[in-house]
Amino acid sequence: MSSPRGRVLAVYLFCCAVWGSTWLVIKIGLRDLPPFHFAAIRMGLACLLMAPVAWAHRESIPNRKERFWIAFCGFLQIGVSYAFIFTASRWIPSSLAALLFCTFPIWVGLCGHWLLPHEPLTARTLSASALGLAGVALIQGPDVAQALQAKPGPLLLGGLCVLGSSVVSAFANVLNKRHFAAVSPYQNVWAQTLVGALFLFALAALFERGEPLRWTESSVFALLYLSVVGTAMTFAGLFWLIPRVPVAVVGTIPLVDTVVAIVLGAVILGETLSARVLAGGGLILLGVLLASTERRSAGVTDAAA
Repeated sequence: MSSPRGRVLAVYLFCCAVWGSTWLVIKIGLRDLPPFHFAAIRMGLACLLMAPVAWAHRESIPNRKERFWIAFCGFLQIGVSYAFIFTASRWIPSSLAALLFCTFPIWVGLCGHWLLPHEPLTARTLSASALGLAGVALIQGPDVAQALQAKPGPLLLGGLCVLGSSVVSAFANVLNKRHFAAVSPYQNVWAQTLVGALFLFALAALFERGEPLRWTESSVFALLYLSVVGTAMTFAGLFWLIPRVPVAVVGTIPLVDTVVAIVLGAVILGETLSARVLAGGGLILLGVLLASTERRSAGVTDAAA
């Protein structure tokens, strides 16, 4: 596998750095904005920014069946997934959230086996799944044991939310690969973002009535950064990158951006991870490396925060 160079390397590093930083920026924005409003406004702005590109790439208009699956995947991948992520980020460190979401490629492999005809459950996929699940058990095990004796704490609830987001995103990505071969990726991402944003605004109206939205410098920066740089620019970069590198290179993005998230959380927010969490994270990263380097056809891309 040849290493990316020049402009390709620059775009690859840009995607890794930005997606690794989004976990930190979410944490900063939640100081002033409630999670559903924050996520909804972010996705609403990103949807507006991506609209001109989406409508410029109208190679074919999705048919009725494709529109249904686009809406369903947008509900899952943008609506449900980001509702989980932004809620969890109130409760757990940004670095821990990034580590748990990093299990995404493992769930893609498992879902792909059941939903895609040419995605066998290989020994490598099983090994990757076993390592990832062992890492999750090592990280979350003590909190689960404590929850069985008392009420679940914020670390357990937040961890479960992030894992739920990872599983939901993986399932939606496999559905993308199954149903959208003929759909423009730009129209697909824009329409899914629109559906997810509408769902998030509905959640905000139902559950965050009366909660203050404090428009501070940091909250405005967080919204603009996440919508412009963390969504519109990175997805544009990813779609540019996919046809120019092996899929295994794209698959390493979750590994690199997780390391970036851990470093930024420690340096900027002063977050610390225990030796147990770091050991569990190491198992997860090793599992993701196995899952990401397996030969797959391009078409499933990770959904980062």
